[in-house]
Order: sequence, then structure tokens, then C-alpha cells
Amino acid sequence: MESFIASFKDSFETWGYVALFFYCMGSGYVGILAAGTLATLGHISLATSIIIATAGNFAGSSLLVILTRYQKKDFERFLAPHRRKIALMYIWLKKYGAILILLNKYIYGAKFLVPVAIGASRYNLRKFLVLNLLASVIWAASLGLLAFYFSKAVIELVESYGQYSYVAVGVFLALVLGALWFSKKAWAKTKDSLESS
Repeated sequence: MESFIASFKDSFETWGYVALFFYCMGSGYVGILAAGTLATLGHISLATSIIIATAGNFAGSSLLVILTRYQKKDFERFLAPHRRKIALMYIWLKKYGAILILLNKYIYGAKFLVPVAIGASRYNLRKFLVLNLLASVIWAASLGLLAFYFSKAVIELVESYGQYSYVAVGVFLALVLGALWFSKKAWAKTKDSLESS
């Protein structure tokens, strides 16, 4: 039984990193947040998770820009329904520049639209790649560290107040639900501004 558990842990650590890379190619939050939590429990390395999440996020955004730029005709039918949103992203790109590239990793919906707008425009590809690498590092490190230290705080809280652990779980769920509610409201505002433009 112990050899089975050891083998499962080894394969989990190996394939967990592979899954993290591919999940982060789509700029998924859950992958890096789960990696930070698993690192708190000692199942995987936080530093390795951040590096892999950075690589996956950088590869996904860069690939989207390059494919949009050099395979424009193939992408036109997929981009047609989003033409107005892409135009708005291009206007925002001109207005906010590097800040939009750095912040788009955190904005639901813009994670796809900003790279497509850059690919469809004449934005300097080398400049984008440098900014995208910097944004990917910041994104992976901030979310990985947030999940790591938040999980650590929850574990310490549960250990300290074991008999009242349901309160800690309730607070944790309230914070998660509050964050989801806030992001949903923020996205609704962004979506309304995109549709009215």
C-alpha cells in the first residue's frame, strides 16, 4: 500500500505540473491557485509551480498573438463576432499601452481579447513579448503566493481553533464567494461598457 501511495504521489507531482502548464496557457486562475494551496500542504514546490505557470501563461498569450497576426485569414470567422470588442481593446491599448498588457491577465474576458487585438494590429511584437513575460511572472507569482499564504493562514487558524474550525471554513467560503461576486459585478460593468461602445 505504501508503494502505491508513493507512486501516486510521484505521478501526481509530475503530471500535476504538466496539467498546470496547459491550464495556465488559457490564463486560468484555478490552476495556479490550486498549485499554491498544494504547495502549502507540501505536495508540490511553490517555486516550480510559479515558473511553470509563468511559462504556460507566456506561451498561451504569445501563441495567440502570433497565430492571430500570421494566420489572420484563418481566424477571421472566429473574430468576426468580437470585432467591436477587439476594436475597443485596440483603443484601450493605444490609450493605456503597457499597463493594459500587464493588467489584462487579471481581467476576465480581456485575457483573450487583448492578445487578439495586439495580433490583429501593428503593435510591436518584440515589445509585446517582453511585456507579456513580465506580466506572466507578476501574474503567476502574485496568485501563487496569495494562495500559498492564504492557505497557510487558514491551516494555522484551523489548528489554533480546532473546535471552532467550522467558523474558519465559513469565513474562507464567505471570502471566496465575496471575491466571485465582486469579479462577476466587475465583469458585468466591463461587459456593459464593451457593448455600449
